[in-house]
Parts: sequence; C-alpha cells; structure tokens
Amino acid sequence: MKRGCYLFILFLLILNLTACGSTSTSKSSDQEDKGTKEITIGYIPWDEDVAVSYLWKSLLEEKGYKVKLVQADVAPIFSGVAKGSIDLFLDTWMPTTHSAYMEKYNDKISVLGTWYHEADSGLAVPDYMDIQSIEDLKNKAEEIGGKIIGIEPGAGLMRLTRENAIPDYGLNSMTLVESSTPAMLAALEKAVSSKKPIVVTLWRPHWAFEEYNLRYLEDPKNAMNPSGAEKLQIIGPKDFSTKFPEVAKWMESFKMDLTQIAQLEAEIMKSKDEAKGVENWLSKNESLKEDWLK
Repeated sequence: MKRGCYLFILFLLILNLTACGSTSTSKSSDQEDKGTKEITIGYIPWDEDVAVSYLWKSLLEEKGYKVKLVQADVAPIFSGVAKGSIDLFLDTWMPTTHSAYMEKYNDKISVLGTWYHEADSGLAVPDYMDIQSIEDLKNKAEEIGGKIIGIEPGAGLMRLTRENAIPDYGLNSMTLVESSTPAMLAALEKAVSSKKPIVVTLWRPHWAFEEYNLRYLEDPKNAMNPSGAEKLQIIGPKDFSTKFPEVAKWMESFKMDLTQIAQLEAEIMKSKDEAKGVENWLSKNESLKEDWLK
C-alpha cells in the first residue's frame, strides 16, 4: 500500500515536471515569435529615405510589427545591416553611389527589392544662374565664393564629387564643403531667397528641384553618373528573408514613381511631421498600399 502511494506521488511529480517543461518551451516559443515581429530600419537624412522609412514604419506597425527607426551616416548603416543590428535600409543607390559599401559587405547583405529605377546625382544650381555646365564652374569660382556646398562627408554623392567631378573638370582650386543634408538645404534656401549664386551637391528624386526651381549643371564627362541612372534598392542581412519572409515579400512588391515619392515628400514637408505626412499620403493612396501588401 505504501509502495503504491510512493509510486502515485512519483507519477504526479513527473507529470508536474513535464507540464512545467512544456510551459517553459511554450514561453520560449512565444518570445521567439514576439522577437521576429521587431524590426529596426536604418535611414540616412536624405529626404526620399526619410519618407520611405517612415512610410514602412507605418505599414509594418499596422501589420503588428514593432518598428524602431535609427538615423545614422551611411557607413554605420551598412555596417549595422552586415552585422544584423539593422534589419532594413531602404535607400541603397546602385550601381554607383553606394557601390563601395556593397562590395565591402557583399557576402553579408541581401538585396530585397528595387523600388525606384531613375535616380541620379549631380551639381545643381538655381535656374537664375548664368551657367550651364560643370565645365563652366572654373570661370564662376569667384562668383560662388570658390565653394561647392556638400552634404555628409561619407555620402557616395560626396565621393563622386570629390573623386570624379573635381579632378575631371579641373576644379581643384574649389572647396567641397563637408556639411549635412539639412545644412546644405538651409544654405540653398538662404541663397535662393536672395537670388545669390550657389552650387550644391544634390540628387533626384528630391523635392528641392521644384521648390527652388533648380537644375543640374550639364555633365558631359558623366562624372556624377558614370554608370547612368541608378536604382534605389532595399537591403537587409543575409538571413532577412528567412527571419521575415512576409516582409521580404512586401519589400519585393514595393515600387514608386517620381510623382508618388515627390507627393509623399511634399505631404511630410507640409505636415512638418513625418508620421502625419505619411498618414495623409496613405489616405490618398490606398490602392498602392494594397498592391504592396498582397
């Protein structure tokens, strides 16, 4: 009788331990499921990247993901994607601007999609300036204070200006001012408001072309776009599609044209709030949203 009691008690203990183990496994599984719903998007302060990063933050959160946005220079963004601390970067310019970073981290990065096909870079001036080509800058150096107003020093656009345009067109006497995108745009706005001459490094798509009536200086040597028009691509760590198969499918479906990205940027500027601007734009583009999230 006593032996039977002991056996019964032992049976209950084993049953209890099994149940606890099952609960622990279940909790671990739940935590893993919860972990896969957390996504970090890295972005640089280029207006199209700010726009699409906040756009996808909104779309992913609507689908139940927890999204963290991290702004940084382009070099740490690529490093973060390669290490897996950043899950998405939506503004990779290829085959030229970001080629050095893509070559460096090629074995640790996956291209998840291409959302824009006609991007380009250049040296831009207000339309009221009497200059047509980068070749003419040498004769206008004194007029523009001997400066080309640039953006973040690590940007591919700055590399193209520094390594291609300046030596190719004999502009070594001019200074490429290392700045930031907001500082460059502030200098541009100030110059345009007074109709003063200025040359800036710029790219398309960008709202500033229409806002300030800008144009690229002609580039007969293709210094700024040596491989022609560029594609804006989405990258993630090598295992992104395995970790986030649903999101990877959406990234592949994501496409925008010049009008759509310009309108999104305009909504953000008008709202002076990224989230609100995205909300306003999405309310007018439900069909696009449905196409991307099929």
